[in-house]
Amino acid sequence: MKRIEKIVQYLTDFWGNKSTEDIQKELGSNAKEVAKALGIARSNVSAELNKLVRAERVVKVKSYPVKYIPLDVLLAHHLIENGEIGFEIDDLANLDAQSSPQKNEVKLKKESEKIDPFEKVIGHHESLKKAISQAKAAIYYPPDGLHMLLLGPTGSGKTFFANKVFQYGKYAGIIEPNAPFITFNCADYYHNPQLLMSQLFGYIAGAFTGATADKVGLFEQADGGILLLDEVHRLPPEGQEMLFYFLDNKTFSRLGESEKKRTANVLIIFATTENPSSVLLGTFSRRIPMTIEIPALSKRSVSERIELMKYLFRVEAKRIEKILMIDIDVINVLLSAATYGNVGQLKSQIQLVCAQAFVNNLNSKERMAIHIQDLPSELSQDWLSSRSSLIGTKNLSSYLDVTTTIFPTNSEEENPEESMELNIYESIEKKASVLAEEGISQEAIYQHILQDLHFHIQNVVEKNSPKYSLQKFVNPKVNKIVEVLKVAAEGHLQRKFDRRFNYYVGMHLDAYLQRGEKTTITFSASHQEVIDSNKEEYEAAQIICKLLKEQYTIQLPEIEVIYYTMLLASLISLEETKKVAVLVVTHGNSTATSMVEVATELLGNTSIEAIDMPLTVSPTEIVTILCEKVIDIDNGEGVLLLVDMGSLAMMDKEIRKRTGVKVLSISNVTTSVVLDVARKINYTSFDLHSIYTSVKKDFITAFQLHEEYGQKKQAVLSICMSGEGTAKKMAQLIHHIVAKCSNELIEVITVSALDLKTKVSKITDQYSVIASVGTRDPQIGRPFISLDELIEGEGEQLLSSLISGETREADQKNGGSVLIRELCEETLRTYLVYLNPLHITTLLLEWIEALEEAVTSKFTNPSILKMVVHTAFAFERIIKKNPLKYTEEEAKELTAYLEKIESTLKIVETKIDLYLSLDEKKFIAEILREIS
Repeated sequence: MKRIEKIVQYLTDFWGNKSTEDIQKELGSNAKEVAKALGIARSNVSAELNKLVRAERVVKVKSYPVKYIPLDVLLAHHLIENGEIGFEIDDLANLDAQSSPQKNEVKLKKESEKIDPFEKVIGHHESLKKAISQAKAAIYYPPDGLHMLLLGPTGSGKTFFANKVFQYGKYAGIIEPNAPFITFNCADYYHNPQLLMSQLFGYIAGAFTGATADKVGLFEQADGGILLLDEVHRLPPEGQEMLFYFLDNKTFSRLGESEKKRTANVLIIFATTENPSSVLLGTFSRRIPMTIEIPALSKRSVSERIELMKYLFRVEAKRIEKILMIDIDVINVLLSAATYGNVGQLKSQIQLVCAQAFVNNLNSKERMAIHIQDLPSELSQDWLSSRSSLIGTKNLSSYLDVTTTIFPTNSEEENPEESMELNIYESIEKKASVLAEEGISQEAIYQHILQDLHFHIQNVVEKNSPKYSLQKFVNPKVNKIVEVLKVAAEGHLQRKFDRRFNYYVGMHLDAYLQRGEKTTITFSASHQEVIDSNKEEYEAAQIICKLLKEQYTIQLPEIEVIYYTMLLASLISLEETKKVAVLVVTHGNSTATSMVEVATELLGNTSIEAIDMPLTVSPTEIVTILCEKVIDIDNGEGVLLLVDMGSLAMMDKEIRKRTGVKVLSISNVTTSVVLDVARKINYTSFDLHSIYTSVKKDFITAFQLHEEYGQKKQAVLSICMSGEGTAKKMAQLIHHIVAKCSNELIEVITVSALDLKTKVSKITDQYSVIASVGTRDPQIGRPFISLDELIEGEGEQLLSSLISGETREADQKNGGSVLIRELCEETLRTYLVYLNPLHITTLLLEWIEALEEAVTSKFTNPSILKMVVHTAFAFERIIKKNPLKYTEEEAKELTAYLEKIESTLKIVETKIDLYLSLDEKKFIAEILREIS
């Protein structure tokens, strides 16, 4: 008995003996239960069950997890009428055999009765709106539609879109429900026109040697439906010419037929990644009246890419039957990495992330958290070193919460092929179970699974090209070869290459081998011109090709040698782009030089200069030396000085004054700092100030530990009764105030009020205390700011003045004080359900500024907190459709305040597309009257 029939038999036997009440209560069996009962892999069971649903033999109940029950069982129990044959229902709970036929009708719709298939496509109202409109016009065009040409990069979704065109044709009644949709890749036969012709048109027995029987061609197979000819640019001119006659007349002859003419009503969709004007004959292109462009993933909006990611995560959630809890940083990294055109590649990245998270959450039954550490190392490293290329978490907060929850409910639709893919999660689970039974420790199990994980992912990822990350998406053998080639090229050219060498060479070599060592490269430029312009690179390319031939028996034609020459020249050119110059200056004989050598060894050519400054050189001489060096290395983008201590840290202003070059300096340089700067220089487009700020922020702890010898560190005390809770929260707020008011390194020390007597003397011995903040004055002869004063705003003003050494006014610009922002966010984060606390806090603090101007009054921090929290809750009530009712008699003086509220709050309402009721605004006006 076939596997699919075993599944039907099991479900029928199991549920046929159940009562109607049991069926309504339990809803059916899920894939995991069937797999366990029959000893069949769950992925295979899922695939077969979905086939049965499409064949109208099994009904899918959209519960969690999804359940399946034979249609015959439902009919036998009179839970649906005989005519109500269908596919999916929401539940069985309300079905009753004793109810009227009208009540028993279940909304089971056939595929042709569902909504417009394009309505399910992400981007149908945005990036794909024009493409969908064109496709619909082509389908409807009388008498039989227009042939189409789909343009778009690899993996942008051309095949998916063509399938949607086919589904829409059936939905609109233009194509018969049982019509065929056939896909044919022209690249498979581009080298043999005769074989291509036999595939397209078929042949008769005796047409050629080996043709022992008649064969139906693709045009006949696709009669009445759609034929997708993918990679049509791979058709040679003679192959394109073969299609002329059919495109014009819809008639053809099988290979070997001399007189008989056959007809087929086929709508052809062509697809290509190339510019049609350069790869297709003009006479061929003119026969395809409708050209439709499918945008690359990078061209689609942020919201679309986020929705696409959610959909792909939902597919994985269904597969593993767990709720996914995804950190916003994970979405952030994937969003920035998905700048290529390949949706398939994004899918592979998400599968890899989910697989890693699955390993880390093996013991979690229902939920699976996905954190930044679950990302491939290449992505997480790029996130740390290429933040300018990311869409920041702050911007993403308008689209996402801090954690995105994905439930394993039905996604928009299921790709039949998707269920057949290797289920890596099931493999991981199975291996973990086997190893555990053998008594292997959890740590050892984890290591075993990690070792297998990349091999599982590789099988899926290899279907998608081009590849983004060499370590994960290029054949491991190619990966090793590329490392050998890299060493050889570096040795000949006397320079270090970064990982871009691995990416570019690895992807090209992998593709070349997958094509069976066939090249597709053509150049309009003279080969000799390329060689003359890049002699060293050409020699290195020859070495590469020689290595491939001698060590790996890979033969490259001369055109490939030219390509590698240009590739090496391009890599060198990329590294030599103008960037911020960096100069490491330290006292001693070789300290600076050693740091730069380490960075160069690890990261390749870093373009960082070093000066080892003898201790005997006077400050005047140092400035002169540094000015000369700064002028010499400046590329027009400024110079970042990384210095160790003493007078070197105070010379940037003098150097700027003498040279006119933008100069910033960072003291307490270490090898880690040099490496971080090198990464930012090599892999980001940060300007001088951005690099300076980023490094200061990343290494603030290190700077605190390397203060100048003999000088006391500065500190602010955060005091609470326990030393926990409130004190730690205050410490966070004080950190923000310190960062805002000074570039100096000031520690914030949390102390319990109960330990003041024993700890204060030790603290004052080690630190120069600027002030103390909290619930008790430690009596150390330094200013004390109570918690009340800090919250009301006066304390923040005083602390800012003490830190900066300047008299400062309370800063209400750009969203108010640091403290009040933190308090608002903390309160709203606890209680808001629908609104994003960070986003709404920013908007409402901006509104408070406008409101203060409108009433010509400054509010205290407690008043601001009250206004922001109340107004945020008001918007939340609007979402819940439960606004407050204002029942008091409206005072005359309230009208003026109400007008101020309405005029200033409009911008917030517009930005979040929520509008407060008049009654809610009256309550806010009451608060405004109280605090003004």
